[in-house]
Amino acid sequence: MYEIVGKLQQFDERDQGMARAGLVPDSELWKKHYREHPELEEQGRRWATLPGIGQLGPLLDINMEAAMEWTINLMCKNEDVDGEPSPEKIVIKPERASDKLKAFARHLGADLVGIGPLNQAWVYSHVGNSHFPGKTIGAPINLPHQHAIVVARHLNLSMVEGAPQLPILLETMRAYMRLASIVVTLAKYIRSLGYPARAHNLWNYQVLLVPLAIDAGLGEQARNNIMITKEYGMAIKMAAVTTDIPLMHDKPVNLGVDEFCSQCKICVEYCPVGAITRGGKEVVRGARKWQLKGLTCFEYLATVGTDCGICMAVCPLGKPKGWHYKRAETPAWLEEEQPEVWREALKEGHPLFK
Repeated sequence: MYEIVGKLQQFDERDQGMARAGLVPDSELWKKHYREHPELEEQGRRWATLPGIGQLGPLLDINMEAAMEWTINLMCKNEDVDGEPSPEKIVIKPERASDKLKAFARHLGADLVGIGPLNQAWVYSHVGNSHFPGKTIGAPINLPHQHAIVVARHLNLSMVEGAPQLPILLETMRAYMRLASIVVTLAKYIRSLGYPARAHNLWNYQVLLVPLAIDAGLGEQARNNIMITKEYGMAIKMAAVTTDIPLMHDKPVNLGVDEFCSQCKICVEYCPVGAITRGGKEVVRGARKWQLKGLTCFEYLATVGTDCGICMAVCPLGKPKGWHYKRAETPAWLEEEQPEVWREALKEGHPLFK
């Protein structure tokens, strides 16, 4: 969980690893960015020599990931994620709107849905992702919505256990493909009721999803900065819709993740590049939390050519009953019966968990 200890500051998407990796060496955008951050240009040039995510392996296999990415791209352009609301507004009470939108999201394929406030500190300050020609890199972001609907899809653990090989990347992209469909459809539905709504999916986010999801009651933030949920551990991917339709907010939850992660540290031991801190929490842009070395993590992804997910694969809170990590006290909720999908997906006796 994060703790607000000072004035919160927005994060500039241009500083995110994926955004920087999209810069073409010596292009105008490249020159502009590294004039402002000259100390990072050597790292940027090194990244430009790496294979990149989804670029390693037999074409017969990696083209499956490319095909899913192409499908996701069809739902990520500005005109796909946003638009003008209908001039005819349908009056609806917050309780009914919340129930209806949650039910619709689940019908579309969401495994988890939570609603919380849109804290402006969790909105990117500037556009940084350069995937689409219509996006103006460096433009200030104005997202004055009141609410955030966060949806999640669980990942098949038998695919996650392949980390950091191609199976986890294919499973990740499968989740993002479904999530893009869910949030674009949900936002379109809300706009048809006469209220503004914007979808935030893989290639067109304007928000930080983990703190939004915490505020929406989906789970807590772990040592590796990934969300842990009661239902699926951290084997999830997320997307969101921000909107002004009247909604009721869910309350944040306490699953005992802070206490568990402070003792466990198994993700620290298994991280191949030391991106996860062994130490305590730090104050980052006004919030105290465990700080991941995000750029170190991204460079490893670009080097091995897949989504890594090793920390997700070894996390005891993402396992069915009985797979607890013995050095830490198990939260009470982990003793409850777990979703059938976990038991079906988990291959017993995997060497990572011996």
